[in-house]
Amino acid sequence: MSGPKYELFFAVRLRLLGHFLGLFLLVTATLTLVPFLVALVVGEYHIAFSYGVLTGVLLTTGILMQKMRYQGQMQLNEAMVLVALIFILLPVIMTAPLVAQGISFADALFETISAATTTGLSTLGAIEQYPATFRFARAWMQWYGGLGIVVFSLALIVRPGMAALRLSSLEEPDDLVGGTRAHARRVLKVYGALTAAGLILWLILGGEPFPGLLYIMSAVSTGGFAPTTGSLADLDHLRLAWVVTLGSLAGAIPLALYQQSLRKGWRALLQNLEMQTLLAAGVISSLVLGLSMLGQGMPIDFAARHAPLMAFSAQTTSGFSSMDVAALSTGGKFILILTMSLGGSIGSTAGGFKLLRLLILVGVIFHAVKRMTVSRHVVTEQRLGGERLGLPEIQDALMIILLFIITVLLSWIPFLLYGYSPLDSLFEVVSATGTVGLSSGITSSSMPDFLKGILCLDMLLGRLEFVAWLVFFYYRTWFGRKREQ
Repeated sequence: MSGPKYELFFAVRLRLLGHFLGLFLLVTATLTLVPFLVALVVGEYHIAFSYGVLTGVLLTTGILMQKMRYQGQMQLNEAMVLVALIFILLPVIMTAPLVAQGISFADALFETISAATTTGLSTLGAIEQYPATFRFARAWMQWYGGLGIVVFSLALIVRPGMAALRLSSLEEPDDLVGGTRAHARRVLKVYGALTAAGLILWLILGGEPFPGLLYIMSAVSTGGFAPTTGSLADLDHLRLAWVVTLGSLAGAIPLALYQQSLRKGWRALLQNLEMQTLLAAGVISSLVLGLSMLGQGMPIDFAARHAPLMAFSAQTTSGFSSMDVAALSTGGKFILILTMSLGGSIGSTAGGFKLLRLLILVGVIFHAVKRMTVSRHVVTEQRLGGERLGLPEIQDALMIILLFIITVLLSWIPFLLYGYSPLDSLFEVVSATGTVGLSSGITSSSMPDFLKGILCLDMLLGRLEFVAWLVFFYYRTWFGRKREQ
């Protein structure tokens, strides 16, 4: 059996994985040169040394591994295994410079996983007291982590269905590797343009260059790592907070949609179903959260300032905070929990189980109701945004929503056993699984290492949307008949 339909019947080839992991190490070495140079510029030479040593090790290992040869095209299961391995290896590799700065391994690993998955949760307090290179490096890691997940989405979304690709303006590849490379070039142009535009707007409105760079890199990647502990609350002007929020919104839109809008006009951007749903969800959650704040007795000007910022932060899964989440009522926290779960768009840097899958779920319910009102002999099709939805992609969408809920519930139990508040624990687990980064106050250096591990697992599972991990741990992925090496 051959062809994409049967690729999962072939076990992965270790030589192929080794070759591409070698290329990954070479890319990582190149990316690591950036914080190395920043450390030199700002005079933090001890940090520059650790990044320089790491770069040398990555280059040497990568050159050796990429010489491994293989035959044939990459299989779909190999692509998913490769993505999973990268998101395991990258955080582990990048802990070395942090540990060299005196950060414990547990906190360093938590920080790098949060950065690579563009989550933004942190166990470290008083971020402004850490070296400038450290603050830059974690924002930089979020930036290229967000870029990576959008590029890898080509491999990850192929499985959930071709309608999902078309609705997100992605193109179905003839060859997975070649298609991914072409997709990467297109995405990099858009990603770089969004970052540059955000930084220019920040500077025009009076923001300082270095903090602005860190904010915008974290915003476009919907990562949420701010250069100060208070996040948006530490900004002097509301207009700068909205620059960051607009950057987050831009990152939560399918990046391929920007190129499509250049070809077909900006109406294509506004008429996109996911774009419309994202804006509508953000506005609705802002209004509901604002009413909840007013119900608590908060001043109307306070609610008008913070409700939209917090709601869009949760909706885009960027995780920037303009106020203390602990100050919200039970209802306000529940609103953010729901919003964080929904997330942004497929083909974007946002997390959550994605709005497109919510639309598919709603469509399934309406289709079931419609079937009850017509003759059993009438054939009806389920469609979304003009695209016909097949049973496999409906099943996959519902599976991811179900796995998201199961992961949240199972991760919630250990927090309850440790005696944490049920609502705050649920908030924290949803934030991690949705790769959001908003915190109810539980996540800190004093949190038990076991619970840090739970949240790290949630971030990894949520970032790769479970499918890649299911393939990774499927026994036939590793054992069975293989194509020629």
